[in-house]
Amino acid sequence: MRSVLEIISLALAASAAALPSSTYRVHEKRSSTSSWSKLHEVKLDERITLPVRIGLKESNLDSGYDLLMDVSDAKSPNYGKHWSYEQIAEKFAPKPETFRAVREWLTESGIEPSRVELSAGKNWMKFNASIHEVEQLLHTKYGYYSHASGQGHIACDDYSVPESVSHHIDFIMPTVHFDTKIVGQPDNEKLSKRDVPPSLKPGDPSNVAWKPKKGKIIASPNAASPLAFTNANCNTYITPDCLRALYQFSNGTLAKSSYGIVEYTPQAYLQSDLNLFYANLARQIAAGTAPTLASIDGGVAQTTTQNFNTNGESDLDLEYAIALVYPQKVTLFQTGDLIESASFNNFLDGIDASYCTAAGGDSPVYDATYPDPNSGGYKSKDCGKYAPTAVISTSYGYNEADLTPAYETRQCNEYMKLGLAGVTVLYSSGDYGVAGNGGQCCTKAKCAGGTYNSGGSGTFNPSFPGTCPYVTSVGATQIVPGASVTAPEEACQTVIYSGGGFSNNFALPSYQSSAVKSYFTNHKPPYTATQYNNSQKTRGYPDVSANGANYVVAVDNTLSLIYGTSASAPTFGAIITLINEQRVNSGKKPVGFINPTIYANPSAFNDITIGGNQGCGTAGFTAVSGWDPVTGLGTPNYPKLLSVFQALP
Repeated sequence: MRSVLEIISLALAASAAALPSSTYRVHEKRSSTSSWSKLHEVKLDERITLPVRIGLKESNLDSGYDLLMDVSDAKSPNYGKHWSYEQIAEKFAPKPETFRAVREWLTESGIEPSRVELSAGKNWMKFNASIHEVEQLLHTKYGYYSHASGQGHIACDDYSVPESVSHHIDFIMPTVHFDTKIVGQPDNEKLSKRDVPPSLKPGDPSNVAWKPKKGKIIASPNAASPLAFTNANCNTYITPDCLRALYQFSNGTLAKSSYGIVEYTPQAYLQSDLNLFYANLARQIAAGTAPTLASIDGGVAQTTTQNFNTNGESDLDLEYAIALVYPQKVTLFQTGDLIESASFNNFLDGIDASYCTAAGGDSPVYDATYPDPNSGGYKSKDCGKYAPTAVISTSYGYNEADLTPAYETRQCNEYMKLGLAGVTVLYSSGDYGVAGNGGQCCTKAKCAGGTYNSGGSGTFNPSFPGTCPYVTSVGATQIVPGASVTAPEEACQTVIYSGGGFSNNFALPSYQSSAVKSYFTNHKPPYTATQYNNSQKTRGYPDVSANGANYVVAVDNTLSLIYGTSASAPTFGAIITLINEQRVNSGKKPVGFINPTIYANPSAFNDITIGGNQGCGTAGFTAVSGWDPVTGLGTPNYPKLLSVFQALP
């Protein structure tokens, strides 16, 4: 028989467990602009089981910038001493007190320890619980939400956690993220593909904003023999030899490093196009030479659909990457199956297993779901399937305002970790000047609310991931019409305008602060705070540039002219790869995160002082002496840049 004191103690304990509501705080709340609607007439069975996942706060992220600078700044004694992925995972794993605090909360709330599983990466806890249990745990109410597409999900409007554990938790799912279907839906109800607009699907053929822009066809499929291109006509036809002349580098001779190009299914190259390109513009390369395929989440270089919107990007990226670094092999990170496609996060999962679960894992709203639940989809999820290459170039992007700051910060931190590991990450800066994808501009200052207009006016719309301080953003230049290949270039103003501006989400990094301060001191733009973030305290982009106009590209069995920062990024990536080849040949490591070094050595670039990047009803920013938000530091001078990096340990 229990004593009175024992009964009182138990009662007090139960009371204490039931009372933490006074210390709870709202952790996340559903956006009021969501396109999902709650169906109030649908009553959920409280016995329905939910797969609960709690994303744990990673540790030491606040020191990530300093840690990266320690191995990336030439003044540091640890320059080039890149970390192993095991060291990185251990450094940023949640702290022991995080595990302890969250476990204690769950136990006190009736979730027994035996039900809770810790992920392999130690980034999240998961368990199954009834709706009733989860509602009690999170002080919320679940409902059935429907989208216009017909897709349904269990979710809530908001949820709360105790103040004592809130700083240990990134987010909890399923809650406000619309990631869980009702258990027991009819078996014959087909799952639909993730319901996000094409602008958030890099590989979607209808998402033409970030794809290169097609110009005139210069050779028909029936061309009897290879065409003759010379450096005398580089102002109208850019070829690999033109780029070598522009930036003073020669054909590659080594194969000691690695270079990766990222593409998103159904975007795909055609081997027949590569062969046509080699025959006309890279005759030292044998027909049949192909990239090394690294398939992530069912990625496939499909050949069923053949047109510019599915082949143009991949053909451009791979033809120039292969031609400029040959005989070095190029890796193609083909990401996403033919049904779900993929996002940047899906790619990052594929090269870093810890990212699959970091900060609670990927977003079911913005990222593709793998295993793919659709019929015929890829029935696995690739986490750390491939090692990253020393240089990774991506010619796709989002508007910064398309995504939440939390989503962008999580991804940006992964680029920091890749830099720690010695990887150079490049992204094209965009093709619409100060405007966003498709020329859209924001309707409110600092793009608050993420609403856009058609681009004739409004607030400048910066891109992402280019605004992340841990990537190198690449803008575009062009040969001045009528000028020779040896003459100074200007900002690209033919068909496209080099994307550039200032972030609304990311602070100004120290490696860039002097350049940005000089820009505002000597060339302050004539625009208001309503038009762009003129605080002088946020990240500016691009960092560098390379030619982006009049590229001769083989697409769908024709030679056409193509324009875009989609061309600039793989070209700049090839130059960094050639530098890596020389460093490795000298017994050194790849350059890794290059931004601190290039900003400390602006003389290694050809300064661009002509042109601008119009948009949003304005002339945009102007290319000026020194760094500017049109062409960054300028275009690479290969001999000087090689000398800078070869002088480092």
